[in-house]
Amino acid sequence: MRGKIGTILLLSILVLAVASCGCAENTHQAVQNSSTVQITDMLGRQLTVPTEVSSVVATSPPSTILVYMLAPDKLEGWNFKNNFTQPFMAENYSNLPVIGGWFGTQTGNYETIINMHPDIVIEGYTTDGEIHEAIERRQENFGNIPVVAVNDSIIFVNKSDPTIQYVGKLLNCEDQAQKLIDFRSSILNEINNTVKDIPEDQKVRVYYAEGPKGLMTDPSGSQHSQVIDICGGINVADCKLTPGNGMTQVSIEQVINWDPQVIITSNPQFYSTVYSDSLWSSLDAVKNKRVYLAPQNPFCWIDRPQGPHLIIGTAWTAKMLYPDRFANMDLPKLTRDFYSEFFHYDLTDKELDTLLNPSAEAKT
Repeated sequence: MRGKIGTILLLSILVLAVASCGCAENTHQAVQNSSTVQITDMLGRQLTVPTEVSSVVATSPPSTILVYMLAPDKLEGWNFKNNFTQPFMAENYSNLPVIGGWFGTQTGNYETIINMHPDIVIEGYTTDGEIHEAIERRQENFGNIPVVAVNDSIIFVNKSDPTIQYVGKLLNCEDQAQKLIDFRSSILNEINNTVKDIPEDQKVRVYYAEGPKGLMTDPSGSQHSQVIDICGGINVADCKLTPGNGMTQVSIEQVINWDPQVIITSNPQFYSTVYSDSLWSSLDAVKNKRVYLAPQNPFCWIDRPQGPHLIIGTAWTAKMLYPDRFANMDLPKLTRDFYSEFFHYDLTDKELDTLLNPSAEAKT
């Protein structure tokens, strides 16, 4: 009898021990689950990511800039080096490492990014095509780091709401995302309401001068010249649309034949010489002093890099093309507000003047 009792007691202890182990295992699983969440990326892929994403690497400028604008403290690095001596950006952001990425002709380095141990990698895409296969290859190379596919339609200023909303939710900064959407909508609505009824024969003819000699450009319909289309200008470039990086080569004879009323450029070197270069002197835009250099810092406002920051560039472009029609647009205030809210930097009066009146900087 005593032996049976001993056996029963021993079995009871074993059962309790197993049950205890089971409870511990279940508790651990519950804790583990509470730290992660299932999401669906913008390609419909199912992923497990941390509940609170605190560190992000994005592999292309549009997504990187969006992360900076929405949640700067979560950004781990830049895709390219900003060479400006005055980046108009706090040092803790401007000093982030340059990690490269996959955009244009650039090829990133997996090891560099993996060694940073980000919570997620955001991979931008602009067309479905074979992108699923490319994303899966990227995921395979990044191993356990979730690769979240995000539609880079943010390169198109007037098609960016879903992407901004998605990234805002992903990074738990939905209020900031909504602020950007509201800011963007306000500017686009004002521009559209102002330019939609301009008669065709009263629209301004515009040439987008690219490169140090100004003899590369992008025609209407290109992502690189989209601000002209949005702001109701007539892009005079009658040339092929070069996909990807754009920048179609043209001749000065072609530009003279197009005779634009306004020239906008993102190249300080071209801007610093255009008024003294006899090749350009016969153009209407040059004779009337209507060549404009887009603000540059911390990112060019109209092109290269592409990204959600171009919304402030549409306001600038509208003001340059139609100063009378946009006389009530307070560009200095819009610029201050935009930099404070989305570039996380309060401009001084001198910095604001340098941005909006860059001629002195361009001619140095």
